[in-house]
Amino acid sequence: MAQEYSCRIYDRNGELIQVTPVSGGGRREFTPIKKIPKAVQKEFLRQEDRRFYFHHGVDWLSLSAAFFQNRRSGKIVRGASTITMQLAKLINKDNSPTLRRKIKDIFNAYRLEAKLSKKKILELYLNSIYFGSNSYGITSAARTFYGCELYQLSKEEILALSVVPRNPNYIVPADARYFRYPFNLPHFVNFLTNQFERSHQRLPYELHTTVDLEISQIAEGFLCDALEQAHGSRITNGALLLLDNSDGSVISWLGNGDFFDNENAGQIDGVLVRNQPGSSMKPFLYALAIEKDLIQPYSVLADVPSEFGSEKLYIPENFNNRFNGPVRMRIALASSLNVPAVSTLDRLGVKTYLEKLYELGFDSLRENDAGLKADLGLALGAGEVSLKELVPAFSVFVRNGNYFPLKYLAGGKTALKSADKTTARQLYSTDTARIIASILSDKGARALGFGYSQTFQTDYPSIFKTGTSNQYQNIIALGATKSYIIGVWMGNHAGNTVMGKTGSSLPAWVAKNTLDKIENRNYSLQGFPEPEGWHKERICSLSGLKAGENCKAVVSEYVKDGCKLESCSWHVRKAGSEEVQVIYPPEYQQWLRSRPDKGLIEYSQSPLTIITPKDEALFFYSSFNSQLQAIPFEVTGGAENTLTVYYDEEKFAEVNRPFIFSLPVERGEHSCRLLCGSEEVTLNFRVK
Repeated sequence: MAQEYSCRIYDRNGELIQVTPVSGGGRREFTPIKKIPKAVQKEFLRQEDRRFYFHHGVDWLSLSAAFFQNRRSGKIVRGASTITMQLAKLINKDNSPTLRRKIKDIFNAYRLEAKLSKKKILELYLNSIYFGSNSYGITSAARTFYGCELYQLSKEEILALSVVPRNPNYIVPADARYFRYPFNLPHFVNFLTNQFERSHQRLPYELHTTVDLEISQIAEGFLCDALEQAHGSRITNGALLLLDNSDGSVISWLGNGDFFDNENAGQIDGVLVRNQPGSSMKPFLYALAIEKDLIQPYSVLADVPSEFGSEKLYIPENFNNRFNGPVRMRIALASSLNVPAVSTLDRLGVKTYLEKLYELGFDSLRENDAGLKADLGLALGAGEVSLKELVPAFSVFVRNGNYFPLKYLAGGKTALKSADKTTARQLYSTDTARIIASILSDKGARALGFGYSQTFQTDYPSIFKTGTSNQYQNIIALGATKSYIIGVWMGNHAGNTVMGKTGSSLPAWVAKNTLDKIENRNYSLQGFPEPEGWHKERICSLSGLKAGENCKAVVSEYVKDGCKLESCSWHVRKAGSEEVQVIYPPEYQQWLRSRPDKGLIEYSQSPLTIITPKDEALFFYSSFNSQLQAIPFEVTGGAENTLTVYYDEEKFAEVNRPFIFSLPVERGEHSCRLLCGSEEVTLNFRVK
């Protein structure tokens, strides 16, 4: 009997989340016969079919008596249909009071008795009969009229329900307390039901999930408060995903603040919607660069005006439009600086980075080569991903590099094939994950980018990372402790630019307050574990090299065991003086030009290098203000203080330090050859 049934969906504590409706909006819950109380079975047999276990589908004795009684009365006053015949009638879906239908019920009753046991017939009957008020089956009737589980019915309530099926449109149980079916976590429930539909499986009669309804309601309160605070800033939607750190199981899944907000597309699930994650992706990039030995926590990265690419020129800027010169990797990540991130990806390679992102579950970046199209913009979160992908990936940094796929069904067995595969995969080394956790929990390292904000101040070990999309359409905050991982997105589904400050302060407020509320139960003050193959050394905070006697600012940083740091050569004491000069490498020439008081450039020890433009660069000629157009060059390094410039192999100029000059804009392919003492470099470019 292929019949649609409701699904009872519970949280991890056995609290009812929802009872899914069947087609038409009613509820038909299924309970196996062994779980239907004997008192319920006996009362329905007494009322409907006392000789149920003694006939083979049709009670001819009762049928004959009813026939003569109805004939004497001239109308139907007695039915005499057995439970098997009533079940056959439900299958037939024919309610016409005709002899033909009655004969069909008798025929189908015999067929049912031939195929099914008495217990199975009684089970189907008790789970299918209509009780009125859009309630089908005894379990839904108990919930609808008395707000209780089937086993909680009293004798009086069982008796009252047993007579309702005779005329459910007119008979209503006495003292009925109509139950309001819960409608909790609607986006999560929709996700669950869609998973079964996509795998061509029917929903089971009940599902026990990993979510925690109480915690979800706490988180929902903070999310709704934040959306209220954001009123007038074009922030109309928000989503939250909270996971258990131990196994990746979902604790809270909030697709929006208000499911019924039709004006702002409240039914769209923000956990599944793909948005640009902004700087929240940077930890994955730096972690991979550490794995590949491209950079270390003490490595100094140049946060200076930079150009990347050739025909597709990419010139990143920081969100505050400032450049900070030499910045240690720890500061660059914690303060979310853009130029160092793009420079790191340029060295690492987009395809190499994408392979790691695919391993981390970012399947969105595979579709239509979205990741490849984002190119170097991936460093700043240019590819669109979902919270469902982002939050489990971020958790690797507090799981010693282990990745757990999302789990949302409780128990060892799952009713959904291919779901809840919880085998952990080591995607980063333990030490790399611990270093990233150290950086993301370093409040002092955030100060350069965000100041000494109290947003992320917690009484327990925690890491945070925020992100804002390049057009300020999405703001994201990620947070993690030893026990939990949370991700919060806010913005609008219309794609409008968000008004207000960057830095994801509202999502961060939601994430932190939620963690505060659930961590205050049993948190530990013990910090995240230290990397095992690294030790701390005193380094110069400016150069990242081993601190020397001339270094003014000294910090402790992780250094890989067996690695010997060079002594700082940036701080040099003037001969015969106590004054210390700062000597910068040549890549800081452009940055230092506006800050001559900061120090000097050491050219002689660096090779001749063209900072801008890039080799094979493409320029476009415009007739508008053509006399003002020029191709700017900036060159560093070289052993001499004079540079000879050849434009298309003809001598163009001699330039003194700093090596800055411009070439005319002329359509065609061109070359620029530079000589500095015995050194020579050549660059080719095109003008269209």
